[in-house]
Amino acid sequence: MDGSLGVPLSSKGINILIAEDDVAVAKGFQLILEKAGYRIVGLAHDGIQAMDLAIKTTPDLILMDIKMPRMDGLEAARRINQNNRKGYIPIVLVTAYADQKLVEKAKESGVLGYLVKPVHLDDLVPAVELAYSAAQRINALEGVVENLSQELESRKVVERAKGILMKRLNISEEEALSMMQKESRRQRIKLRDLAKAIISSDKVMS
Repeated sequence: MDGSLGVPLSSKGINILIAEDDVAVAKGFQLILEKAGYRIVGLAHDGIQAMDLAIKTTPDLILMDIKMPRMDGLEAARRINQNNRKGYIPIVLVTAYADQKLVEKAKESGVLGYLVKPVHLDDLVPAVELAYSAAQRINALEGVVENLSQELESRKVVERAKGILMKRLNISEEEALSMMQKESRRQRIKLRDLAKAIISSDKVMS
């Protein structure tokens, strides 16, 4: 916490979208969060609008009511992260009911926080901070997995291209790799891209 203001240090720069069908409650959340140092990028009053604003504003976190017109918060939460390609958006759900079935559904929708109304500053800020922190770790792990997957795919493509050169030119694996490395440097392209070109050319010639 910032000792002088009592504001969480990580709140600086966090953009929050509020989705709540009760306008007065939404404004109340806005006042609490802005007072705590967060930036509010939009107010949605139904599930469909929440989805639209999530695309337009790309928030760092969404505070979402469960019971809303047109589409409930659980379905909106599920769709937002299902269709989002820029990283996982943490969602904190708020509801007037402490229902275990709702909690289970919230977990299935990938929600990272769950609050029961009436929500106060002492409850809301920790929930936002924890959800935001957890989402950062999730996004970091997904980035590592994606990089590893790309590296593995690149290796497979290079190995396949090496095999093609070895067979067509009757050369060793070391010679094939050296030839590809020299050509990739000459053309100033990635080894993976050169390998793909070799594979595509082989398909045409076969």
